[in-house]
Amino acid sequence: MGPRRKVSKLQPVGGSGGGELVLNEPKDYINELSHEVLCHIFRYLPMKDIMCMECLSRKLREAVTLYLRVVKVVDLCAGRWWEYMPSGFTDSSFLLLLKKMPDLEQLYGLHPRYLERRRVRGYEAFSIPGVLEALQACPNLLGVETSHLELVEAIWNYMPQVHILGKFRNRNGAFPIPAENKLTIPITAKIQTLHLVGVNVPEIPCVSMLRHLYLKWVRLTKPQPFKDFLCVSLRTFVMRNCAGPTNSLKYVPLVTGLASARNLEQLELVRVPFLGGLIQHVVEDSWRSGGFRNLHTIVFGACKNALEVDLGYLIITAARRLHELRIQPSLTKDGVFSALKMAELEFPQFETLHLGYVDEFLLQCKMTHLELVKYGLADVIENPGIITDIGIKVVNEVFTNIKYLLIYNCPHLHNPHHWITDQSRWSRLVDLTLVRCHAIKLESFSQFIELLPSLEFICLDQMFREPPKVSMRVVSCHLPLAKVLYILMAVGMQDRSVLQHRSVVHCSCFSAPLPHSNSFRSGEWQGESMA
Repeated sequence: MGPRRKVSKLQPVGGSGGGELVLNEPKDYINELSHEVLCHIFRYLPMKDIMCMECLSRKLREAVTLYLRVVKVVDLCAGRWWEYMPSGFTDSSFLLLLKKMPDLEQLYGLHPRYLERRRVRGYEAFSIPGVLEALQACPNLLGVETSHLELVEAIWNYMPQVHILGKFRNRNGAFPIPAENKLTIPITAKIQTLHLVGVNVPEIPCVSMLRHLYLKWVRLTKPQPFKDFLCVSLRTFVMRNCAGPTNSLKYVPLVTGLASARNLEQLELVRVPFLGGLIQHVVEDSWRSGGFRNLHTIVFGACKNALEVDLGYLIITAARRLHELRIQPSLTKDGVFSALKMAELEFPQFETLHLGYVDEFLLQCKMTHLELVKYGLADVIENPGIITDIGIKVVNEVFTNIKYLLIYNCPHLHNPHHWITDQSRWSRLVDLTLVRCHAIKLESFSQFIELLPSLEFICLDQMFREPPKVSMRVVSCHLPLAKVLYILMAVGMQDRSVLQHRSVVHCSCFSAPLPHSNSFRSGEWQGESMA
């Protein structure tokens, strides 16, 4: 079938009694709009749609040309930073587009799916030299948003005055770290947020503008990658599972550089083999001048040489602003919290505590420990946390305003109802997650949750060594959740399930077979009726 034709209606002129018939063309409202109105409409349209309008009519082509001549901010991905820019660009077409924008100042969404490293004679392609030439054709260009490693390095080298806008996140990161993923960060780099995943980086230099630095699966290739590290504007520093120097002394410039960032708010160190006791000494020297005092998030995970004093000094220094704390198993001890209690500190903004913290990569990774070490990660083997009921009781006394509590793989916990004291009852605790705490007794746990007035969410995973007998009276309270847990045992649910109590109950508790549900139906339940 051919293209559908427009239908024009014939209407009589001079009344209904007949007369001359005239052609009634459909009214073209777009062409009746002024160029100014069309340019205002273009501000709300994606650039891809604006460029498609050039071929619709002469007036639209003139309006598009006028709009591009005065536009200052362009987003090639229409605000969807996770997507790629429209395909089909070549060096010549991209240059032609940017030449139409002489006043362009900020270019967002420069996320090409693929770029050639160099031009090939006689072949039209989209290459890094072609993109640089197009960017240099914009005399007023101030900043560019991109996620391409080689392109951002080329911008730093050939256009050092241009800022890297938004959050730079490379999209081809993987582990093991690909050899072709390389990035050299110059001192003059104008960037505020740098997220690197699966990249080979020689060193982390002094970048004065940098505010947020996220390093995951990054291989630091120089022997002393932190020799010149100094980022005074840094607010976030995250280093997870990176392949760096094995000598702990080479991390001294890193910690001292972090202490100089007076506005540092988030510190996450996972599998970083810094020298034990180093953070303690750096905090002692820098806290009076504001070092680490603005931290609201502290994460220690699989840091081989970390000591209790390192963690304790950070917590004490950041007590007034601390929101969240995640502690690796080797530091999940009674003594850490007993020392905090003796310090008589207040944590007015503290809400989240994760004991026995293990990074998700280590939990989900199918590689063996030897394979991880072969790829350059630190040689660390984590044992379960050794905190006891006494330690959790002290936690309750220290962090009285806690809202979210997660305890992972702490086999020395037995009686949760001993965690609550008359002085502190965790009245604001909303979310409770227990994973692989096999020694906790169900009857004590039932008594414990009765004492939590604000509790809304409970997640139990790989809990309780074996189920109790169904005829045993587990609970004698009026708490609906206790009954829900008892019914869950009785019906024999072993897979993960979601039940409704207040909000959500998530359980995957027993490794041993549960009793058959017939015993429950036979009337051995001695508490209230199921209704």
